Amino acid sequence: MTSDYVYDEVVTLTQQRTGNVSDGVTVGRRIRGDGYPDAVELLHASSRCFEHAVDVCESYQEHELNFTDAVTVAMVREHDIDAVPSFDDDFDGVVDRLNPETLSRS
Repeated sequence: MTSDYVYDEVVTLTQQRTGNVSDGVTVGRRIRGDGYPDAVELLHASSRCFEHAVDVCESYQEHELNFTDAVTVAMVREHDIDAVPSFDDDFDGVVDRLNPETLSRS
C-alpha cells in the first residue's frame, strides 16, 4: 500500500532527479499498476485522514515528521496497517517501522 501523498513525492522527486518529466510519468504509471497489476494498492487521503494528519503533526512535533509522513501515520491507523517500510527513523516511536535494509529477500 502507498498513499496519494507518497505517489506525489515519488513522481516529483523522479522528475527533479532525472530532469525528465517522462520518467516521472513512467514511475507514476508503475505505482498505479501499469506492468505491475495488483502490486501496489494506492490509498487516497480522505478529509478525515487529512485532519488526523494535522493532529499527528501537532502531537509529534519532536519527531519532525513532514506532512506526507503524518498522512502515512494517519493511514496506518485508519487502515489498521501493521508497519511502515521506511528508511526514515522519524516514524520510530509513532508507528512500527520496518527498515528495508533489514528485510530479507525471499
